[in-house]
Amino acid sequence: MLGKRITNKSETTTEKFIWLKATYHFHVFHYRMPETVAIAAVTPFVPSPLTVKMAMIASLFQLGDINGVEIVAKNMHKIEVKIVPPKAALSFKAFLRYRSPPAVESQEKGLDETGSYYPSRPHMREYVIFQDNLEIYVRSPINLKKSIEKALKNVRYLGSKDSIVTCVEFSQVDGSPPENYCVNKLESQQGIVVLLADFKPDIQIDNVKQLIPGKRKEKMYEKVFYILPGSIKTKGKTKIFKCFKNIKNSPHAT
Repeated sequence: MLGKRITNKSETTTEKFIWLKATYHFHVFHYRMPETVAIAAVTPFVPSPLTVKMAMIASLFQLGDINGVEIVAKNMHKIEVKIVPPKAALSFKAFLRYRSPPAVESQEKGLDETGSYYPSRPHMREYVIFQDNLEIYVRSPINLKKSIEKALKNVRYLGSKDSIVTCVEFSQVDGSPPENYCVNKLESQQGIVVLLADFKPDIQIDNVKQLIPGKRKEKMYEKVFYILPGSIKTKGKTKIFKCFKNIKNSPHAT
């Protein structure tokens, strides 16, 4: 079955599209919400569509499939990502110290307060524990299915590098994903507002080197407000998220 079509000038009238679904199990999840300060990172409870697309590219690179990387990258403007959060999640704050290699002159100053020559930088992060799995839906041209499937099945992490994941299920699905439970751009849907990032719809990637961290230009992507379909309760420094599909009498209950 073909997925729901989305008007795009870059698509030909004969091009066929499908929806692919990958389900991921997390140990812990962390992704810093865009525009939040790095030393006190706040989580939006889900990764950005940009993060999912870059994870696919990284996955193929790690497998040594350079041809797959080029195929996916050059068709990035045709790929759409939808994310369905877990039924519930719990966030907690963690205190971390980052170590940096010391400058030569710093060694003359002796040890720091922790007994190390390596200067430390304190950080706070919000980590999340999911009640169940995260679902990722990817709409792509049917001729990309082999590369997209290979990428999604072998994604190692989503979010920060300690957000290690395992793909526990993969399938091609009929029709579109469940819109009421997807993270959608801010419109009239009820839920929690979060800031996420994605490639711009008209992005054209001619060389995969454009995607290398540090060389990826800000004009290639956009930061957009999305709606997280659920509610959040705060208890002290802990946040509890419940998706609408786990809330009785929710506006989207079926």
